[in-house]
Amino acid sequence: MRVRIEPRLLREAVRLHYGTRLSTREIAHSTGLSRNSLKRLCRHLENVALDVGQLAEWSDEQLYERLGIKPFNGFRLKACPDWNWVHSEMRNPCVTLELLWREWRATEPDGIAYSQFTASYRSFLQQQPLAMRQLHLPGDKLFLDFSGKTMPIYLEGQSEPRLAQIFVGVLGYSSYTFACAVWSQRIEDWMHCHVQAFNFFAGVPRLLIPDNLKAAVIKHGKDEVQLNLIYQQLAQHYQAVILPARPRKPKDKGKVEAGVKLVQRWLLAALRHRRFFSLAELNQAILELLPAFNQRPFKRQPGCSRHSLFVEVEQPALQPLPIHAYEHADWRFKVRVRSDYLVEYDNHHYSVPNRLVQQQVDVRATGEVVEVFHNHLRVSSHPRQYVSGISMQPEHRPPNHQYYADSEPAALLAWGERVGPALLRHLQYHLTERTDVANGHKAASALRKEARLHGDARLEEACAYALTIKTFALKSLQSILREQPDKRPGLKALPSSTPAHENLRGAHYFADEKERSTC
Repeated sequence: MRVRIEPRLLREAVRLHYGTRLSTREIAHSTGLSRNSLKRLCRHLENVALDVGQLAEWSDEQLYERLGIKPFNGFRLKACPDWNWVHSEMRNPCVTLELLWREWRATEPDGIAYSQFTASYRSFLQQQPLAMRQLHLPGDKLFLDFSGKTMPIYLEGQSEPRLAQIFVGVLGYSSYTFACAVWSQRIEDWMHCHVQAFNFFAGVPRLLIPDNLKAAVIKHGKDEVQLNLIYQQLAQHYQAVILPARPRKPKDKGKVEAGVKLVQRWLLAALRHRRFFSLAELNQAILELLPAFNQRPFKRQPGCSRHSLFVEVEQPALQPLPIHAYEHADWRFKVRVRSDYLVEYDNHHYSVPNRLVQQQVDVRATGEVVEVFHNHLRVSSHPRQYVSGISMQPEHRPPNHQYYADSEPAALLAWGERVGPALLRHLQYHLTERTDVANGHKAASALRKEARLHGDARLEEACAYALTIKTFALKSLQSILREQPDKRPGLKALPSSTPAHENLRGAHYFADEKERSTC
């Protein structure tokens, strides 16, 4: 089977097909794929034995191989009819769209299919859609948006207040509402709001219905939806599906539109006379007002409230929270590896295996770690650094580069510290105390070779013996390693000075002799 689906969308479609109860239409809307391609894929997957738990461990090539799919490398636009002609023909009450499509396909065998023919004609008509009441299942949907109203916060040392954005999340069945304040509508704050909302609900709905802000949707065209990939990472972590509302269709998210108005009237209006001096203070005030707001009875359902519907019906239907909360990560996609096998993130450079030079990788950064992925597999991981510099792992270098790096003075001294004090003393002498710097560096590098021949432990013993006889000479050390005098039984190093005994005469003896000669 050959499909025209890129690996990322193919992986997401397979995950949703096996791991959720979404219909083909819903999966197509979430991924931006056509329903026909998705139907062909689903029919093909029925004959494939697949462990969806291993999906994240496969590279892109392994994904195509395990699914028995050949990637489609070319795209071809199909012909469309003259819609003015179609519209004029449809004025005849005896003519149907299927008849027109069959007549047109007789002249254009490679034209669009019937399903796309009818969909395109409906778009051409631009009919005013009818209003339809939406029915929501318990635990099914969470509608998300930002309020148009903001709240001022008076920060210390600033003359003008800073405006906080108000995030609102409303569950579809019970209308149970969550709200919080953040500084912006950027992706970091958008993700933070989701995590707080899931914790507030103590569960996760099946579908997320956001507005088309840039933190959620990069592009929402007629035939394609391009979601923010970082937002997709959060949805995958919580096993949820993103179905953004259509642009300029507020009825698609009527729940949150109504919820935003109620939050403005019952929460923000109640706080209008208070002055807040931090974001945490404002969030605490909102959190204190939310229980009373959710417990207010519905006007059209006496004795019933958002809270009662949530506790009795919707909360048990939510998916459980994952064991670990989502940690926001910043992603950089399609970063090209430089010739020095480094990738740059936030003015710091991190190494990757040298085999990936000039290839494209994805970089994921959290507050603690920076990870590099190639073909969906992690190839490098470094502690995150917040200053400019280079984080290099020795195994990422080719052998000739590693040999040169090991010969650098700083690397030699660090190696000496790891091995032992005697070797470190020899290295310090050769690298910092000798006047002939070039020869000193050669001697220090030669100690590396001796370690490869005899081992670090044996070299440390030989260096310790050399110190007892007060020599730093490389040839002497090599002789010790070769002859092993320190290993001979009963043989000890010569003393550095002659011990005192009765035949030794000091200065006082010769002073007495001088006095006798003058008498």
